Amino acid sequence: MQRNSKIISRLTALWALSEAGLGGVLHALQSPFTGLFVGGFAIVLVSLIAYFAEDKWNAIFRSLLVVLIIKLAVSPHSPPTSYLAVSFQALMAALIYSKLSLTKWSAMLLGVVTLVESAIQKLLVLTLIYGTSLWEAIDSFSKYVIKKMGFLGNIFSSTTIISIYLWLYALLGLVVGYIIYDIVRYLELNQGNVKYQIQAIEFDDEIGLAKKKRGRWRQWVIFGILFALIAAYYFFVKEGDAVWKNWLYIFLRSAGILLLWYYVIAPIFKKYFARFLEGKKHKVQAEVDETLTLLPYLRKVTKLAWQENKNEKGLNKLRNFMGDTILYSIHLQLEE
Repeated sequence: MQRNSKIISRLTALWALSEAGLGGVLHALQSPFTGLFVGGFAIVLVSLIAYFAEDKWNAIFRSLLVVLIIKLAVSPHSPPTSYLAVSFQALMAALIYSKLSLTKWSAMLLGVVTLVESAIQKLLVLTLIYGTSLWEAIDSFSKYVIKKMGFLGNIFSSTTIISIYLWLYALLGLVVGYIIYDIVRYLELNQGNVKYQIQAIEFDDEIGLAKKKRGRWRQWVIFGILFALIAAYYFFVKEGDAVWKNWLYIFLRSAGILLLWYYVIAPIFKKYFARFLEGKKHKVQAEVDETLTLLPYLRKVTKLAWQENKNEKGLNKLRNFMGDTILYSIHLQLEE
């Protein structure tokens, strides 16, 4: 497969789509793992950019700049941590693939590092919002279970839960790495298939950027569930006035940090980050314009690839869906 700028620009546009609303496109994936899937797809795409690029550092960071600009414009309500995550993915991909060629093992290394970082970031955010009270409540509950059930209580300790969580993400990173390697072989095998030679005009009657649904309610639901669990622990396990003091402390801390985060820190971050990106935008203006033109068509391409592979199972379904999406995107003709 010829390595050229067109392939990299299409992969960059897909990367921007994955960061700016792929989860909304894949509404069929009604599961808590949709976000993880979208993140994994982004890792696949940045890996392929490195695979097709001669100057990996330059290609990855030009693509990253385009993705960040599009993400800020199309998905302005994304939390600041999401920009950190995508930048970390790009940095690690550039570091790994500039030293190692794209193989099964280097792809697995990238998958493990980026997904474990994502897991750690989530744990840090939980701790920031709820403080150590969350982990103290879990440990106290573990001790209570140990008294009643013996050694089984150890599985409920915060240390065990965190360890299992991190190991799970590490294992998923290995899976993502294998999928990356498998997709490269899939692309090479299917590069000459005429079914991927499609015209953008085929989508013109149904084209349009769907508005991304606001998903902040999910964060408040999670906040409410965790808060209810902690409050229930303090109410039923502890005694005296300390119950209400702890309850009030947790509520005020969590609510205060969330309000500070969404209405003070996040707007300030986005204001200055937008200024920074605006200063860099002239370097990639052509790529940004091309990506904005491509996004509506790539949404349709993504849905087409998903429908074609809806009857597949397991990793083959993921491999074929991602591979077909990439091949359709690369071969898509914008002109008649």
